[in-house]
Amino acid sequence: MTIQATGHRAGIGPDDPDEPGSPAAVPARRDPGAVADRVGPPTRIRLRDRLLASDPGNVRIALATRAAVTLAVALGCSALLARLLGLAGTPAVVVIVLGAVLTMITTFTASDPTPAGRAVTQLCLPVAMLVGLTLSTLVDRHRVLSLLVFVLVMFAAVWVRRFGPRAFACGMVAWMGYFIALFLQLSFAQLPVVLASVGTTTVLLLVIALVVAPQRPARRLRRMVGSFAARTRIALAEHRDPARRPPWRRGDDTAHDRAVLRVNETAVLVDGQLAVPGVLADPHRAGEVRAAVLRAEAALARALDGAGDDVTAAEVERTLADLEAVLDDDRRGRPRRGAADGEPPPFAPAAELFAGFLPGSAATVGPMVAPPDGDGGGRTDRARRPLEGMLLSTRQALQITLAGGLSIALGDAVSGQRWYWAVLACFLAFTGTATAAETVRKAVQRTVGTVVGVVVALVVVPLLGHSTTVALTVILVAIFVGFYLFRVSYTSLAFAVTLVVAELYELLGTYSSGLLALRVGETALGALVGGIVAVSFLPTTAVRAEHAARARLAEELRAATADVAALVHATGERPDLHARARALDAAVHQLALIGVPLSLRIAPGGARRRPLLARRLAAWVRCAVRVRALVDAAAEYERTRRSVPGLRHERVGAATRAVQGLVDALAAGHGPGEHRHRRWEESPDDLLTELSALHGALVALHEIDPTATPAGPSTPTAPAGGTGVHGRVTDDAGRGLAAVVTVVDANGVQRGRVRSGEDGRFAVGTLPDGRSWQLVVAAAGHAPHAGRVVGAGAHEVVLRPTGPARR
Repeated sequence: MTIQATGHRAGIGPDDPDEPGSPAAVPARRDPGAVADRVGPPTRIRLRDRLLASDPGNVRIALATRAAVTLAVALGCSALLARLLGLAGTPAVVVIVLGAVLTMITTFTASDPTPAGRAVTQLCLPVAMLVGLTLSTLVDRHRVLSLLVFVLVMFAAVWVRRFGPRAFACGMVAWMGYFIALFLQLSFAQLPVVLASVGTTTVLLLVIALVVAPQRPARRLRRMVGSFAARTRIALAEHRDPARRPPWRRGDDTAHDRAVLRVNETAVLVDGQLAVPGVLADPHRAGEVRAAVLRAEAALARALDGAGDDVTAAEVERTLADLEAVLDDDRRGRPRRGAADGEPPPFAPAAELFAGFLPGSAATVGPMVAPPDGDGGGRTDRARRPLEGMLLSTRQALQITLAGGLSIALGDAVSGQRWYWAVLACFLAFTGTATAAETVRKAVQRTVGTVVGVVVALVVVPLLGHSTTVALTVILVAIFVGFYLFRVSYTSLAFAVTLVVAELYELLGTYSSGLLALRVGETALGALVGGIVAVSFLPTTAVRAEHAARARLAEELRAATADVAALVHATGERPDLHARARALDAAVHQLALIGVPLSLRIAPGGARRRPLLARRLAAWVRCAVRVRALVDAAAEYERTRRSVPGLRHERVGAATRAVQGLVDALAAGHGPGEHRHRRWEESPDDLLTELSALHGALVALHEIDPTATPAGPSTPTAPAGGTGVHGRVTDDAGRGLAAVVTVVDANGVQRGRVRSGEDGRFAVGTLPDGRSWQLVVAAAGHAPHAGRVVGAGAHEVVLRPTGPARR
């Protein structure tokens, strides 16, 4: 059977959408039947939805297009500048290369949310590049000194990342300026030409960014909302017809939870975009948009809990239409719902976006490795452990200093002329990573991308011949593909850059297969050095980061349940449950991100760890889903209580205490204890329904992690023919499984915790008919199930294998 966690609620929100005091008033509803007629085939997935879902907000395609077009314009302007200055040969190449490099880095790193901020960053970047270029030309006559200064520049470029994205961008450009000066063998006498090239490119980039193609945050928000709606419809369609899933997900027992996670990822992106200035005509409407997104997710959760019939599909479509209506109201300048209550509190996003993307794992790892007082730790601790308790930027700066020095020495031993490829691969392996596993993964991806790029170049470059037009076309196409796919796989960007380098060497007349083979060797050497240093010197392990992400999740869950309790019991100021739910969602995304390198099959222990990580993440996703639904029900409960003075539910108090007890035990690393049992009677009340569902999800989460929940003694098994809850646990091939089965009755009392036999059969007590029970089933190597069963009798539970157990 399929165990369901909660039933369908017919509607959400008050009957009057403009009820005074309503914290999240809902637009007027259409008849669900009418919407169902418009929904169409429930399992149909349009190609347009697939495209929208693949690139939330069209951020990647916009970045790739901007990079390719801007590079084409910059190359043309640089060539024209070289001609006007009467330059030819190497000086002309210097002008073109500097313009191209500054264009590429600016396109990638100038990500300030406001036009003024982007302008400041774009003015700072050429200054940083000139600093790096000048410093290199001042020491170029002394090779050893030049290389030592290069190592110091590496340290500084990484160390300044602590000061924010703009400092990160300036550090990257300064390092690249020093690198380019070494690569082109620039001298101090060439600085006037360099200044002309950098200045011209800066003016060009400012004109393009601020006048020709300015970023439009409101348009990006609408596209992100469109992606959110597309992923929502895809998740519902794949739930109703699993055959609609991509072939590589059809055998994945966590595919359902991964679909929900993809929807939620887009929701967090929307939340971050709402904080960008100019995204809404009325900034105070951001909370209203957030509430509308949460209502759509709650409707999707109810649809996925059941069979996803036409009524629930219609409700999902209705909430998505409500979300579009909120944005339409903002565009048309209509009054904000609930405006009579005064101005809402300032909007704080759950995650700050970087160039339209969610933050990386540094959001979790940074606080984890930082000293307690944030400035280097106490004196006693520093004396005892001088290399511990430092900021992530300092830790990585020391790592890159060691790795960069080794890469220079070893790369120079391989080739005294092309050693910089090893340094480049080593330096970039530490860019955008926060754990040793991420650094190793990126180093491997760069090496693989370089190998593939060289193989393709050996075929394509001789075939295309020595044509400037063709070569430039290949370069622009490669840049577009690399930038479009680099967030999906860094391998694609490494492949694109290798192909670009091969075409440049062809244009310069220095192309050869031996040169490309040397690039592979130097890149692999630099990647190897970077990986070894990352795991052996001041390592930040992904396992430790995963523990920190889970601890943060537990604290966010504790805060969310505490705020729900404060709202329903009317204690203290009214909490912002929507913001709390979004903070929990951002923490779930961090856990998923940190788990990626840990679950790779090539990682040590990855094959063994993969199923556990998948089950644990799926359990947290289910808890987050239940919290969002609980927030929706709590807001409705508050409105009802305010409209009916004196309304109280003792069962609500018992339910919130049980849920909070489970969360506290989870945060403390203890077993659930007595809080495993439900101590409230069944009720059609929506809030109690969602509290019960969250309680079941938390019990399942405790069951999944045996280190947190020691297995208790088995309860004697009742005869198979009894009237209690009994049945059989099998895998998807129908074979019996030895599993732990827990049954909790409607009064919150655990009626049994038994182990099924080797044939999978189990039976729990003698229980009355006509009642519903909470049933949790867990077996080693299989994804657990938790949910309700109605009535005594036989129930077959099918558990799907995970990881290596799957065939």
